[in-house]
Amino acid sequence: MGTNAPIGRPRRSRLYIIAGISLAVLAFLAAAGLASAPYLFPASTSGTKVVVAKTAIAARTRIDASELTLSVITPVPPQSFTSISAVAGKAARVDIPSDLPVTANLIVNAPDLLSSSDVAYLPIPSGYVAVTIPTSEQTGVGGYIQVGDRITILASVNTQVLGGSPAMNSVRTVFHDVMVIRVGPVAQTQGASAVSTSLTVLMTACDAEYLYWLLNNAVLKYELESSKDYETAPTAPDPSCQSVISAGGVGPKQVDSKWKFTRP
Repeated sequence: MGTNAPIGRPRRSRLYIIAGISLAVLAFLAAAGLASAPYLFPASTSGTKVVVAKTAIAARTRIDASELTLSVITPVPPQSFTSISAVAGKAARVDIPSDLPVTANLIVNAPDLLSSSDVAYLPIPSGYVAVTIPTSEQTGVGGYIQVGDRITILASVNTQVLGGSPAMNSVRTVFHDVMVIRVGPVAQTQGASAVSTSLTVLMTACDAEYLYWLLNNAVLKYELESSKDYETAPTAPDPSCQSVISAGGVGPKQVDSKWKFTRP
């Protein structure tokens, strides 16, 4: 009996070692299983897909469809959208981080709207300025000019103001493909039927000086161009007027040299 007792201890030690190794292996397998779960069991794609920001969207900028995507969000956020087209073209009130649901309280109807608290920056490329010009039913094509349209501007000048003799009225087309970025004042309701009294247009600072001279010394009329004739919207400074400080001033001599009002 005395010789058998010591033999039991090594056997029990081996059992403990085997059990310990087995537990370690099981723990390793469990950890590996958890790590690979997303690949073995992908997240469910069922449920309501809502519009989220695909990339970060800066505040007070127009939202492009390429910046949006649809994703399943549970629960569905209040005031969310299920269609990208319902959000594209609107403007962000605040910075919208990527992957965040785009909800109605984060956007406004468009960058050219409406109450002063909801106005996004006007879409003015570098080197350009926004200029407001007067309009009316007779001057502005019966009120058909809308945001995004392009207009041609005609000027009727009495050549006396240019030093011409004998004095006569002379008409010239002075600008074409002028982009309209705003119709009416900021407080006007979108879609209002009343004919606006102003148009805000996009042009270089150099052209703006000529336009202001004509506003003070000529009668202006606008023509609405066909959408098939629109030129590409500017995205970079005009080589002839690189910045807003490029304008050097104009007077009768420069105006007549540019458009030759005093010539028959």
